[in-house]
Order: sequence, then C-alpha cells, then structure tokens
Amino acid sequence: MLVSAEIYRGIEFVRISKLPPHQQEKIKDSLKHDQVIKILIGNTLADDCVQYHVYQAWYMQMFPARVTNNTQKPRAPEALALQEK
Repeated sequence: MLVSAEIYRGIEFVRISKLPPHQQEKIKDSLKHDQVIKILIGNTLADDCVQYHVYQAWYMQMFPARVTNNTQKPRAPEALALQEK
C-alpha cells in the first residue's frame, strides 16, 4: 500500500524506516543512493528520507496496478428490451 507523505517545511517525503517491511527491503535494493536525502527536523537528523514524488514513481514501478479488462459498457434496460425483440 502506498503510504502517505510526511511534510516538513514544504518538503513532502517518506522515511524508509517507517515503510512496511517488504517495501523497506525493496526500496533499499532499488533506489540510487543520491535519491535518499537527509532532513534536519528540529535537532534530529532524518537520514533515510525519500522525496514523495520519487517514492510514488518507485511504488508504481514496483507494484503496478492490476488492470481489469472490462471494456464492455453495461447496457441500459431500454437497450436490452430492444435487443430482445
């Protein structure tokens, strides 16, 4: 599941350490080191942050949505009645 962004001083990000365990493993193996950023939040240095747009793109690539093949539109009752005649 795509997690929500944290926002600090206008920066939208996620912390790798706060992702679900299966995402933590995959993102550590697949992201480039320069995509992991550090953010000083008060007196705490968060050194495992990823900008949210980078995380979203990564997530969509790693967990593509399943597309259903539902191209046929449901018919209105009037159309069904005409077809039966």
